Amino acid sequence: MGPLGYQIFLVFILVGVIVSLISEKIKVSYTSFLLVLGMSLTLINSVWKVFPQVSTITSILSAQVFFGLVLPPIIFKASLDINYQAFRKNIWPIAYMATVGVVLSTILVALVMHFLLSLPWFYSFLFATIISPTDPVGVIVLLRRYHAPADTATLVEGEALLNDATAITIFSILLAFKGGIISISGIAGEAALAAIASPLIGFAFGIVSVLLINRLQSYESRITTLLVSSYISFTAAQAIGGSGILAEIITGILVSTQARAHKEEFRGFWSVIDYIMTSLIFMAVGLIFNPFLIYSYILIIAIAFSAVFAVRVLLSRTLGLFRKFSYDIPTVSLSGIRGAIPIVLALNLTSYVLLTASYTQLIQTMTIGVAAVSLLVQATIAQWNIRRKYTNENAQ
Repeated sequence: MGPLGYQIFLVFILVGVIVSLISEKIKVSYTSFLLVLGMSLTLINSVWKVFPQVSTITSILSAQVFFGLVLPPIIFKASLDINYQAFRKNIWPIAYMATVGVVLSTILVALVMHFLLSLPWFYSFLFATIISPTDPVGVIVLLRRYHAPADTATLVEGEALLNDATAITIFSILLAFKGGIISISGIAGEAALAAIASPLIGFAFGIVSVLLINRLQSYESRITTLLVSSYISFTAAQAIGGSGILAEIITGILVSTQARAHKEEFRGFWSVIDYIMTSLIFMAVGLIFNPFLIYSYILIIAIAFSAVFAVRVLLSRTLGLFRKFSYDIPTVSLSGIRGAIPIVLALNLTSYVLLTASYTQLIQTMTIGVAAVSLLVQATIAQWNIRRKYTNENAQ
């Protein structure tokens, strides 16, 4: 990226600030607004070539940069913010949605893709796995602002935190099978690394962070310690083939609960980092939008989105199995929004393993299309539902 590329990079952060002000005024999702803005720039650029360097921002959607630099602070901020007591109370429904739910969703969506669109089984499961992580950015903010029931908000947030790890593990296993480099014992090893080794790494770095933070006197040294340990926790788990997301969640929860005296200063710092990263991600997602390719696959995208949403509604209704909880099922269903992680996984398919080019393009286009519909339509309906329901309830 040249000097002009870095200038565009910084301008987009400033644009994110302006967009957040406008979105607050017109009551539209900040991330949806950024997505539309990115799409608009792409459309303008495709016709008039006004911004020849604008595509440089999409470099943050490479797998290496996204998982190594952009994702960790977003995950860490979410783990700092989560209500630990509510999280512990709802741990079994959260775990169910983030593990069994992801597996069931993958199977059901793959069945629809195979039988309705005649996709080969491997590509049906690959798409279903890629599209399974939820990313309810913006919805959580509204759930808190309008004082939605704590159990519902915690379930949505906890599921979004944990299901990324499950989906990425399944994704890695599928690609390893395609490359012929994994066996049944290998699957067990992958699962063990994700479920056992990753939390242990996160716990170890969390304990070290807490011990250091509680002894350090300056704000700068505490923030630096936390910044370094959060990234190391993530990268250490990734380096052994585990789940960096799961490790970082454990680190974040430990810091949040064991270094409470400094929790507000941590939130202030991480809110800024999270804001910058989120702005860059959703602007970049809009910029990789290819209107002509999306138009060519519009019917397939509609079928794919309908399948993903229908499975989400069905899965949400199974929460009735947990009789001691009373969740707002329509809100849980609408909050299963697909965002940046599915798009990053899809765009980087060719860097993971050599796949058939035509099917790779189809999966990438379907993923971008489904995510765009989810962020623009589903997220808007979800926010309208939350405002209508909980504004009225709180007014009574």
